[in-house]
Amino acid sequence: MPRAARDRGSDTNPLERLAREPLRPYYLLYGEEPFLVERALDVLRDRLIVPGRPGTRRTLWGDEDAPRLAAALADLASPPLFGGAQVLVVRRADALRDEAEAHVLEALPTLGPGGTLVLVARVADQRRRLAAACLKAGAAYGFARVDERGAAEWVARLARERKVETTPAATQDLLDRSGVDLGVLAGEIDKLALHVGEGARIEPKHVRSVVAAVRQHAVDDLTTHLARKNAAGAARALRLLLAEGEPPVRLLAFLGANFRRALHVAELSEAGLGQAEIAARLHMPPWLVGRIAGQGRARDLERSLHVLRRLDLELKSTRPAEAVFEAAVLEIVGGR
Repeated sequence: MPRAARDRGSDTNPLERLAREPLRPYYLLYGEEPFLVERALDVLRDRLIVPGRPGTRRTLWGDEDAPRLAAALADLASPPLFGGAQVLVVRRADALRDEAEAHVLEALPTLGPGGTLVLVARVADQRRRLAAACLKAGAAYGFARVDERGAAEWVARLARERKVETTPAATQDLLDRSGVDLGVLAGEIDKLALHVGEGARIEPKHVRSVVAAVRQHAVDDLTTHLARKNAAGAARALRLLLAEGEPPVRLLAFLGANFRRALHVAELSEAGLGQAEIAARLHMPPWLVGRIAGQGRARDLERSLHVLRRLDLELKSTRPAEAVFEAAVLEIVGGR
């Protein structure tokens, strides 16, 4: 996403902003972290539609339901017959065509108490008039992907929400096994909380007994082959992992975590820091920094992460997982 959109639309804690700020007639929720976008939707739903009171919520898809959008916006601007809040959620709002986007822009000034429009998008592109209008009005809330440290903080938070605690060692073990995808981590925390019971503390032994480990050695081999531009070795390692039943989404999360670590190390190394300084700066053990160092230049690793982000979208489509994964691997190796 454009940097200005990212900077203006996301701040230190957009979830807290959504929970405490006065309600608005419209919102734009965007970002590459679906788990946080869905939590943001939950925050708005709980504030807008109060249990026991009249209220309706309707969802349309920007790339599929454009013909129905104008009528839905007109309904939103009109008070319902029996009162109560109305919420219209438009998902994939960044896929709206120009005509549909114009309908939404025309509707924004007509929205008032009782009718709320929530736009959900993957990016907030200021070249599009709708995104620019939401950003200018302060109604855009951005949710970037978390890094390993952010994921660790979310593990602790999710554990507290389920009335359990987790030790730092257990958190690290969970991240090593599951990667930094917050949706995956939330599911694993649910299982661990049920396993240990309310009020208990999650220890590494619980993680090892409940959470299936990604085949770390094989994933490290895949990462190494990609860093060395070894197409044959990378394809072989990928096929082995998939043939052994490794879920593609979890494999992607773990591979992404490896590349993000390598990117952080590469950036600091290219800035002139030694391995000991890098270890202290990133709170990594020195042996891990030594193993990661030399896996590629920062710009190449960043480009590889962009390929993996696109792969994340493709894996959630109907296309064959093995085919799109192998295509992404070959793109990373080939440098196209």
